[in-house]
Amino acid sequence: MAEYKNQSLERGFQILEYLDSSPSGRAVSEVARATGLHRATAHRLLEVLCGLGYAYKASDRRYWIGYAMHVFGHPASVVARVSHHAHSYLVKLAHEVDETVNLAFLEGIQAVVVDRVTTDRAHRSDVQIGGYFDAHATSLGKALLSIRPPEDVQANYKATRLNAYTGTTITDLPGLMRELAEIRKTGYAVNNEERSPGIRSVAAPLINPHGRAMFAISVTGPRARLEDARIPRIGARIQEVAREIAIQVTTPLAGD
Repeated sequence: MAEYKNQSLERGFQILEYLDSSPSGRAVSEVARATGLHRATAHRLLEVLCGLGYAYKASDRRYWIGYAMHVFGHPASVVARVSHHAHSYLVKLAHEVDETVNLAFLEGIQAVVVDRVTTDRAHRSDVQIGGYFDAHATSLGKALLSIRPPEDVQANYKATRLNAYTGTTITDLPGLMRELAEIRKTGYAVNNEERSPGIRSVAAPLINPHGRAMFAISVTGPRARLEDARIPRIGARIQEVAREIAIQVTTPLAGD
């Protein structure tokens, strides 16, 4: 039987395997060194993978496994399964609060949006399904980081700069750790204009029966509408919705 080879395809999978092994992304130089490729070749293949959605380049020019890889083999994908079961709950929540609702998961130190529901009044933004965002600057990311063991969070950020987007963005690890400790007490995270001026959000993790959280749900809107008095009520409601979705997803007869 003939044995077929395709060098570009083999190199592409080699790169994807290497990206998948990192919790904090990879630089082009790291990919080139690990795979034995010339830097220019590694960069070209990485850009092709980004164009296909199988890799993602963050604002610091580090590369991550892309959204398309998470939904590869769609019917069996955990991301696809949770998104499918959660969508109707997100729609209901969005119309209850009349704001944008997002569902995301954590990839290293990046929050990846996998579903998004808006209303006629909802704030329009550049957030898209499949978009990656620095976890420390989003309520979704902070909600998910708060569930991780503190030592894991510290290890992931050990050699990574916390990018500043606004004057309220948390840019130091001790400050982030204090924020995560507070989130563990309240059960929800707040983004106080930390990624975009004038925009706030509230998020809570979707915790499975084993106490783990792969996903989080957020409500996002203008500061004028997400005022301080409204935050606790929305935070509590998101937690209720997250529990409802967790039950639906983990029930064997949930429609699979």
